[in-house]
Amino acid sequence: MNAFVEGVRDILPAELRKRRAIYKSIREVFEANAFREVITPTLESLELYAGIEGLVDKSEMFKVVDDKGQILVLRPDLTMPIARLAASRFQDSPRPLKFSYLSSAFQSKNSQSLSLKEKTQAGVELIGSASLESDLEMILLLIKTMQKVGVEEPLVDIGHADLINEIFADLKIAENEKTELRKLLAAKNRVGIKNYIKTIDLTEDAEEVLLRLPSLFGAPKKVVKELENMPLSVETKEALKNLEKLFNKLEEFEALKFITFDPMLISRHGYYTGLIFKGYANGYSNLLASGGRYDNLTEKFGVEEPAVGFALEIENLLDYLNRTENFSEDLEKRFLISYAENKDLKLSYELAEDLRNSGFVAEVYNEADKEYLDFQQIDFEIVIKAEELKLKQNGGASAVIKRKQKEALEYLIFNKIEEWE
Repeated sequence: MNAFVEGVRDILPAELRKRRAIYKSIREVFEANAFREVITPTLESLELYAGIEGLVDKSEMFKVVDDKGQILVLRPDLTMPIARLAASRFQDSPRPLKFSYLSSAFQSKNSQSLSLKEKTQAGVELIGSASLESDLEMILLLIKTMQKVGVEEPLVDIGHADLINEIFADLKIAENEKTELRKLLAAKNRVGIKNYIKTIDLTEDAEEVLLRLPSLFGAPKKVVKELENMPLSVETKEALKNLEKLFNKLEEFEALKFITFDPMLISRHGYYTGLIFKGYANGYSNLLASGGRYDNLTEKFGVEEPAVGFALEIENLLDYLNRTENFSEDLEKRFLISYAENKDLKLSYELAEDLRNSGFVAEVYNEADKEYLDFQQIDFEIVIKAEELKLKQNGGASAVIKRKQKEALEYLIFNKIEEWE
């Protein structure tokens, strides 16, 4: 029998220890910034995701039918359930709402998390505020979170969901031509754009703008200045002014060094309405985070209100950290205790329990070999004999401690470990 399912995977003990350490760091940042964690159902109604442009195609959702014939889906996205939660369970609560989450999302095709059908995301949503300060808070929080888990050189690429539409309106681009141009601009395919505009009717100004756009990305203030000098409408330049205000604030917080501006940044999620951004690490190509403003999403639930948030791609983050070894795990020391005589079984269990109460991991086992010690990731082995106790560092130093009262043994064990470290 072939029990393997493509696109899903087991998480083994060593990776799970690292994951838990990363989860702890992420949760600490979110909680310290007043984002309260929620868990939404794994199963949601298909109707929740119906009619949301650019979210997830129905063909990419995992569907089940319940005993009443209702079509359910394994949640393909974590923003939608929280928008539902805010509009229903917290409809009368003071704004802004600040929620965080760390959960799985499911898609049959997933280009963002190493082609996995089940991906883990950690993120925040700030609902009920349209202020520039809320956008600023999201960007700063993303940078802070990436740094906390070991991304030494975080990069946040910022764009605006409406900017390309405003530019297309300025240039009088026909509806049937926008889709192809969006793809070419997002790919920065200057040759493709040059060939495509030969096949459509455009003014000279429009051709000039379209050919210049692919090269406009990088230092935010420089890109804004170049765009402002282009033949664009007042409305488009107003959108640029709002972005410029955000860049000025980021500069005040000494965070502009982490920022790039890409006017052609496009998100696969069609519900974004303003600021959009993606998080990367210098030297690593896979996406680590994405987010933006989605001021119209809660309208689906009868309560239209502004919102902004982001999600970290945990599998990509783990892949980056495994390659760089930047994340330092603060793991509990692990002990294995064995005994030479049956009468010392009780002492072994008492010593193990005292070690656990002191914050260590301890097990009692008499037949451990080197392979077992390595497999269990044991740091220290304690062997109890008639007159003495032997403390051994796995693969390292050892020491003999004379047996006295149990409390003295613990004191000597901890002192010896500190000495070795």
